[in-house]
Amino acid sequence: MRRRQAGSVLRWLWLCIVVAVVTFPVYVTVVTALLPSGDVATGRLVPVPDQLTLANVRAALDSAPLSSQYLVSVAVTVLQSAAQLTTAALAAYALVFPRWRGRGVVFALVLATLAFPGESLVIPNFELATALGLRDTLLGIVVPYLAAGYAVFLLRQAFLALPRETWEAARLDGCGDLRALVHVILPMARPQLITAAMWCALSAWNGYFWPLLITDSPQRRTIQVGLAQLVVDQATTPAVIYAGTLLVLLPTLLLVLFGQRFLVRGLASRVTT
Repeated sequence: MRRRQAGSVLRWLWLCIVVAVVTFPVYVTVVTALLPSGDVATGRLVPVPDQLTLANVRAALDSAPLSSQYLVSVAVTVLQSAAQLTTAALAAYALVFPRWRGRGVVFALVLATLAFPGESLVIPNFELATALGLRDTLLGIVVPYLAAGYAVFLLRQAFLALPRETWEAARLDGCGDLRALVHVILPMARPQLITAAMWCALSAWNGYFWPLLITDSPQRRTIQVGLAQLVVDQATTPAVIYAGTLLVLLPTLLLVLFGQRFLVRGLASRVTT
């Protein structure tokens, strides 16, 4: 009994250490971004600050076009995530429920896209986007990422875990493929769908290299590119850099905080092949 209690205490102690290690950088970022610049310049980190201010956040917004870049990032995240979820749901449905020859080969090709580093496609994508007149536009950022192989894989595995009889019953009742997908299959795979949506949103929000390459105007770049420029421009004022980092980090933290329950459930759900 004592050995079991000691094991429980050690497990909780280990979890506390892990949580402290993971959350400490976030805590430092938030506190430093909200401290007065004078306190940050001294390099003294206090556990509980006496005074907090939004002056650094305002300075970050004034020193770079972060406001317009924020809107660009939100638009890119929404459009790219919606497109990737739509194409992934349609592809996963086609790979699981209808019987047709060659679907195993098609799924193998989808998996093969996960093995290619994204950087290997940058040059052909850039030349194609330039030829189509999409350079320095919102569509130019989004179009190369309208589909995601990992989202297809995740939803396919989720659909495989669903009872096929449900789909067959829906088809016997007169549901077409699109109606069966939207009204029957997707509601049953909601945790995995939300997990895929979170993954798509985080990937789109954190994109850096392609938005930097395809855009020229500062106002049409994403917030990640704007933050990199802010680090260069405000190298002597770390509090402003931390404030810009907090602005970039905030949507990600909120998304993980409110969606972690679905994220854990989706990743922990049974996977069948």
